[in-house]
Amino acid sequence: MPGIELFNRRWNIGSDDLFYPGLMELVGRSCWFMPQLIYYLKFQQEFQCAEIDLLHLYYIGFLSLILSIILVQLIIVIISSRGTITNTKPRDKIKKYLYIRIFLVFAEIIWSCIGIVWLFKINWMACSKLINFGVLGNIIFCWIAFIFIVVILLVLFDPISHLPEHDITTKRDVLYARLKKLFLFCCCLNSGNGRNKHYENSYRQISSILELMFRGGNLTPSDVLAGIILLSKKEKDQFIREAKIQKYYRLNRYTRPDERIIPKWMNVNTAAFFIKYAVATYSWPYYIYMNNLRGFRELCCCPCCLSGSSVNATEGDEVPSSFINGDTKSRRNWRAFKYLSKVKDCDLIYANFKNELFFVPFCVLVDHFKKTIVITIRGTLSLRDVITDITAECEYFDIDDLKNQPCHVGIHNTALNIFNEINSLNLIQKAREKNPDYDLLVTGHSLGAGTAVILALKLKTQYPNIKCIAYSPPGGLISAALADYTKSFVMSVVLGDDIVPRLSLHSVHNLKADILKVLHACNLPKYKIAWNYSIGIFWNFEGNYTKPDESLSDDETESDTDPLISSISSGDSSKMLLENNSRSVQSKLTEVAIKTASTAKQLFTDQNQQNKKKVTLEVKQMMNTVYETYPELQLPGNILYIYRVGARSTKRSQVVYFCSKIVCCICNSGSINRVSDSHFDSRWASREEFRKILITNRILIDHFPNALEHSLKYFNGNQNFLV
Repeated sequence: MPGIELFNRRWNIGSDDLFYPGLMELVGRSCWFMPQLIYYLKFQQEFQCAEIDLLHLYYIGFLSLILSIILVQLIIVIISSRGTITNTKPRDKIKKYLYIRIFLVFAEIIWSCIGIVWLFKINWMACSKLINFGVLGNIIFCWIAFIFIVVILLVLFDPISHLPEHDITTKRDVLYARLKKLFLFCCCLNSGNGRNKHYENSYRQISSILELMFRGGNLTPSDVLAGIILLSKKEKDQFIREAKIQKYYRLNRYTRPDERIIPKWMNVNTAAFFIKYAVATYSWPYYIYMNNLRGFRELCCCPCCLSGSSVNATEGDEVPSSFINGDTKSRRNWRAFKYLSKVKDCDLIYANFKNELFFVPFCVLVDHFKKTIVITIRGTLSLRDVITDITAECEYFDIDDLKNQPCHVGIHNTALNIFNEINSLNLIQKAREKNPDYDLLVTGHSLGAGTAVILALKLKTQYPNIKCIAYSPPGGLISAALADYTKSFVMSVVLGDDIVPRLSLHSVHNLKADILKVLHACNLPKYKIAWNYSIGIFWNFEGNYTKPDESLSDDETESDTDPLISSISSGDSSKMLLENNSRSVQSKLTEVAIKTASTAKQLFTDQNQQNKKKVTLEVKQMMNTVYETYPELQLPGNILYIYRVGARSTKRSQVVYFCSKIVCCICNSGSINRVSDSHFDSRWASREEFRKILITNRILIDHFPNALEHSLKYFNGNQNFLV
């Protein structure tokens, strides 16, 4: 922090990021250099096999180059380990050695060309095979190293670093071009289809968001990662956080939900019942995820291998092909959906498993047990869905007396496309022909939950009694006015530390501001932070630190003094020393030393205060820009928050955890993705609780549909829960 500047360009790597890569190259080069040196010294006579003397010249030059690279790389590693993340002065000389290292790369390539010339000119039969293959191995080793360095440079290249800070339009155009190439390369999106205009608009919006996100701060990817690690250290225990939240409710910092006005149908029982439909829309990928090799064999193998399988043990396929759209010939999606949701063929109204930009699979079915017509929508499962998620600018629409209300544009377009297909096919009317008294409910998980909320808003005028259950919906979804409006018919269900309900443009920039603050407060070099975290992951699945306050201190207790300066005492002992030796030369030297130390201490303190003020001003400017550009979007409806009240009984190593998964997968002994046993409780939560992204080891795990389904099933077996 900030990124290194070479050849008048800024690169996405800091001067303190070269420690571990340099160390790895140092070990690799040394392991290659030593056998080559021993071989050359032991078999010098055999190197006179050719008529020309290029072989001696090549080997001496090759060994000299490798030795030079090792020495330069050692210096780079030593310099990279100095200072802290924000204190880059001890690493100022690293640029000079990086230029030397780049020169040695090209010298190595030239020497490899000399080796190629020697291979073409010699008589292969005149020299031993060991020499020939040794030279060939050296050449291959050099070219592999060169290609690896080129790939790393392409990844670390910052295309907008040379542009002025105020040239926002050009920066967005450059990011747009790179995003377009990246997505076309990753998912082979067909630019000739009818949705090409939608792709172009999405790329434009995403580039605008990324430009604003990367503006200011001069953070490299490793700085962000180090900041997240430090924030995870600072994050309180789950039970401490819960006590703190209750304290905020008592102090009226959070608005306590009024449970008297919450509709009776909104409870854990209802959420636990309808979760199966939201989960089932993930169809065969989710079935394979939960059943490892057995699920893959049952869904993807030939029909002759499927006799007796659980996914084919349900009622036979009697649904006409006109009811199912976008499925495979073997109806793999429908078979998995039917097995996961336990729905019968006769209860299906329509299923569309197509997945395009701004369109996700959805199903319309009838649940006779709850007397409900259910529209269930799938969440994020493909790269197209990711593009929909991060197309996060605002779309404005009207409903009742609420005019120009903002919402997530990508999710709004997805809901609009599903809404148009439902109306064009008259799906709800068809379902109500035989079931006129049934309720209408829309549900989904993640992206599907956000789509379900906006779809329910659009269907609200036609069906005033519509209901919606949103499992883990995105945090940046609708405006505060719309969130209040949806409290009468939308229930959001959030589990633990799930990151998605806390994810919005505002919360991401708040996280960036927290990262800037925590990096400036940290006194450890980056390689030590990475080492401590790696050791924590390897030996402890929780990844906790034994000394959480070792490298990071709060603002109240932070020490601004240098250890060397503070080691010189300026207290009573110094005064006594001055009184006893006031007439000697030693006393004068001591007095000068203490005055110098005091002055240095004051300068050090002033410098830290200036850095703090600079960071605070930068954070304020960044947040003001975000709030002026994008309105704040929030979670919809009433929020049912599920949290753990019992910790897991054992702490396992991450390595042991993944090894057990692999063994279960190979042995095919049940699901590898069972959630660990925990005790849960639930309560109604305020939207203020979800404005900050938590950095814990469960922010992704708690978003998985199987984790949410497991937590809701817990309440089915226990009667002490919220109703």
